[in-house]
Amino acid sequence: MKPVDLAFSQLLGIRAAPPGSSHLLELPFAPPLHNHLGTFHAAGQFALAEAASAECLRRHFGERAGPVRAVVRRVEGKYRRPATGDLLAFGTPDEKTRDHLLDELASGRPARAVILIDLKDRGGTLAFHGKFEWIIERI
Repeated sequence: MKPVDLAFSQLLGIRAAPPGSSHLLELPFAPPLHNHLGTFHAAGQFALAEAASAECLRRHFGERAGPVRAVVRRVEGKYRRPATGDLLAFGTPDEKTRDHLLDELASGRPARAVILIDLKDRGGTLAFHGKFEWIIERI
């Protein structure tokens, strides 16, 4: 299942990036997502970042990983600048995940994956940087 197909993602307005984009997902700066300062609410940013980390896993490992169950175990994040426009989510697996996840899954034990996420506005300003740790097991 794609993260954008989840009811929560649809409720917030999270959508897939256009084909050929360098980013994974987008979230428009809509009034329901504004905070008391008129900037992007932290919870909306976090939801986009978490969905993007799942999308990154799906795109990088998807079918090669086979049927799996994945859950977020730990998150480290930092809000860098207030966001006042649409957000674009960029993601990449860390080096260990990129090089070893499929071998770890083949062992039959739960595997750990770390996905690095940046949320930027359309001008390229970094609003959020996060590190999402997932536990993944074959089903």
